[in-house]
Amino acid sequence: MSGQPAVDMELKKAFQELQTKMIITQQQMKVSDMQIDQLKRQIAHAALVEKELNGLTQSTRTYEGVGRMFLLQPIDTVKQNLVEKVKANEDKIKTIETTKTYLEKNMKESEDNLRELVFSKQKQRT
Repeated sequence: MSGQPAVDMELKKAFQELQTKMIITQQQMKVSDMQIDQLKRQIAHAALVEKELNGLTQSTRTYEGVGRMFLLQPIDTVKQNLVEKVKANEDKIKTIETTKTYLEKNMKESEDNLRELVFSKQKQRT
């Protein structure tokens, strides 16, 4: 019976590590979700701007925001920049989703390892 408190401490330590890992992973996943939402809003904004630009004639003077100033740009240049921005945002979303999938997989593996540890400790007791 003298070995039992050591087993309990090992399980307790494993549970604490899992809990810490879960909290950190959940926070990272929330940040990922917020980043994805923000990027999707930017994509939607770009689509609205492009829709408005399509209603303008080629001779219309258009300005593009650059930092705190606006530059006179041809409509085609503004449209091309919007397309590039949308593509960049879509690529970022894919990267974030890949990271999120990795985090979820890592969390599942940690939970499985803990279950195996508990199961092996129960077997040792019987």
